[in-house]
Amino acid sequence: MKEKEARVDYLDHQLVLYVEKKDGSYGPLRTGSYITKNYLDDYWLKRRNLEKEYLGKVTGGEISPIAYYMVLEELTPSELAARVKIPERKVRKHLAPATFGSVTVDELRRYCEVFSVPLSSMLHALVIKGKNVSIREAKTNNPYFTMMKIEAGKK
Repeated sequence: MKEKEARVDYLDHQLVLYVEKKDGSYGPLRTGSYITKNYLDDYWLKRRNLEKEYLGKVTGGEISPIAYYMVLEELTPSELAARVKIPERKVRKHLAPATFGSVTVDELRRYCEVFSVPLSSMLHALVIKGKNVSIREAKTNNPYFTMMKIEAGKK
């Protein structure tokens, strides 16, 4: 890639590319990310729509919370089974809301480790309205207990 083609004016996400300079030599060029500049907003919009759609499916009783997080993490049932260390047939069983109740607490904890969410997030959803509120759940050293922190945002 030539130096002229690699230049992207985007300060929020900088990277280093090795490009062909004007004199024919190769060297590093600090530039902005083309993909971030042109496609990141589209990605976040699609991600929000996917979250909203699948949250509706969970609350509507179509899928289990495990299926919701599996879709958001872009995992297949076989990948999830390997990470949770249970048979794939069991994971497929846990994806349905009718059989979600058969999940043991230990299995649920392992699912949460894979999804990097607190255990309590598998049993409830937090919907935030308003722009000046920050709510987050923080893990503690006890895997069965979390802290929810609610803070007023900066104006």
